[in-house]
Amino acid sequence: MDEFLRNIPLYWAKIIAGSLYVLLAIWVITRPGEYIYRGAENRKKWRDLRLWAIFLIGIQIILYIIF
Repeated sequence: MDEFLRNIPLYWAKIIAGSLYVLLAIWVITRPGEYIYRGAENRKKWRDLRLWAIFLIGIQIILYIIF
């Protein structure tokens, strides 16, 4: 098993991790607004957790690409 893992190129790990982050971003985007704003006094755009999550996921993807 150890020999098998050594023969796999490192870029496959980046592809798999990036794909998982993209799937997570898609899941975040599909959450309904009512679920996101539950319990919030106002519905200002900066309080939308979907936007913050997409921003942070984007940073993670960039870090995986660079490093």
